[in-house]
Parts: sequence; C-alpha cells; structure tokens
Amino acid sequence: MSMRGQAGMTQKADVKIYSADCNTSDLIFAGLADLEAQTIPDGWSANAFRSEAEKENGIVLYTLDENENVIGLLTAYTAADEADITNVAVKNSARKKGIAKALLYEMENIAANEIKDIFLEVRMSNIAAIGLYTSLGYERIAVRKRFYSNPVEDAIIMKKKVSEI
Repeated sequence: MSMRGQAGMTQKADVKIYSADCNTSDLIFAGLADLEAQTIPDGWSANAFRSEAEKENGIVLYTLDENENVIGLLTAYTAADEADITNVAVKNSARKKGIAKALLYEMENIAANEIKDIFLEVRMSNIAAIGLYTSLGYERIAVRKRFYSNPVEDAIIMKKKVSEI
C-alpha cells in the first residue's frame, strides 16, 4: 500500500478526512494553499502541495466544511521507519472541534505498519498545539534554535513512538 493511503475519505468523530493524490482537483490544492496562507507565514503553494501528494512517501490529508472549503490540513513524509509531520493547520473558525486530532490519528493509521516513530517541530509559542501533541503521546526531545522565521522563533522537536516494528 502506498504511504499516501488510498484516495478517498475516512471519517473520525464527525470529521471526514481526505487523502490528496495525483487525481485530486486543482481547487483542493488551491484551497490547501489558501488555508496555509491564512495560518502560516510563508506557506506552501498549490503546486508544492500537489508535489508532496504525488510523492510515494508524501502524505497530504485535508478536511472540508459543508461548502467544500478546506478547513484543515496535515502534511507529512516517511523515510525509512520514521515519519515527519511538516505541517498541521486548521482554519481559525474551525478550531477546537477535533479536526487537528482527527488528522493526526489518520496520519498514524496510514503509516502505522511502516514506521516506528513520528517527529514534528512546533513553535515554542504555540501552546495549544504543544498541549494537543502532548495529549496524543508526543514527547519533547530537543529544541531547534531559530528554526522558524516570520517571526524568528525556536522550535520544540517532539517525538511519538508508534510501534516496535
């Protein structure tokens, strides 16, 4: 099975999660870029999301609102027996509804049989995200100085052990 999982949809706790691939509409990739621009400085373009989704080891997950607008996204990639979450974003008006948690669970489900550990970086000031990741079993393992720009900020590196493969 591809690390992207199957194109289509998974549902968790009233959150429908879709996995982007080469057949995903340009409108979805544009929506991913729009959401990222609203939530993350210097975010990815629609083409960058498409490129990640088309990679064998790339994972691009998203969720839509009732009007089919992208309101949540997660990007990650796998290498050897590890996964690295590169981005999690949820539209401000859709936060505190379990979207980020559902996206994280889905990513783990897709990659569970092929990875031992999941890594991510999070801004030191993003207390809500740090709390979410900690509640899901991620542990702080290090700090990357000046990892983020716009504004410049340190990142906390977090790790979750998924399996012993």
